[in-house]
Amino acid sequence: MRCSFKSLKSHWYYATPTTMTIEPWREPKPTIAQLRRLVERIKSYARTSRLMGYLSTAILTILMIQLGILVYSYFIPIFWGTPFPPLPEWYYYVMFITFALSMVVYGVAGSINARLNRYIIEYKKIGIVVQLRCEECNRTSERIWEKDDYIFKTEGTCSCGGKQFISQMYLMPLPLKKGQEDL
Repeated sequence: MRCSFKSLKSHWYYATPTTMTIEPWREPKPTIAQLRRLVERIKSYARTSRLMGYLSTAILTILMIQLGILVYSYFIPIFWGTPFPPLPEWYYYVMFITFALSMVVYGVAGSINARLNRYIIEYKKIGIVVQLRCEECNRTSERIWEKDDYIFKTEGTCSCGGKQFISQMYLMPLPLKKGQEDL
């Protein structure tokens, strides 16, 4: 294989020791075990992300309850008075410190959740559909892609007697089999 300097600038090449030819570098295809590990990692990310979402929602609820108690017990008696006896001063300090710590935990949980959500990939099974068109009557039909299909390839005859050719190829999501919905 001949190689020009221009092509060396745009691609990485390597020389095989047996033939000493320059061939383009290709990433090795992942093995089945590597793909299974990836799917398991993605499932664990999804589970952890769901847990972190529940945790951050629970912490936010606790924060709102604490804020309501803090506002009611400290600011309302100042302006309107209250039928309850006044609370000790340390109570307000403890409530404020737990409120601040809860806000910090909520922020950490939210950042972990956002970091985990970055890695969640939604898998969809996709198939290639080929549209056949007749040259004479302009009738179209579809079929699943087969090897060595390309656009404008002639494909047999139509019911009217005209030649059919491939006019389009496009991707279409295929329905997932039972048990693959959680991937």
